[in-house]
Amino acid sequence: MEESFTITVLHKGIEKELAGTLRISAFTHQFLFKIGNTEIMLEKDDEGNFRALVPTPFSETTMKIDSSLIQALIEEMEKVMKE
Repeated sequence: MEESFTITVLHKGIEKELAGTLRISAFTHQFLFKIGNTEIMLEKDDEGNFRALVPTPFSETTMKIDSSLIQALIEEMEKVMKE
């Protein structure tokens, strides 16, 4: 089952809206976001913290993603999930 949503992230003083998709499987919840040409997947680790995964971590498009944007996305998702 998948559900789409939008989240607003403050990154370097600029608000950015990122489209996301919630993917629920038997034991996990994954949040998929498309940043540029790269899909980022957020999921909780064993300690309950979000981690970002990239299906193709060494592609040219992946290397261009600003890691501070991913961190801002994780922080915003943590806020949303606590509400």
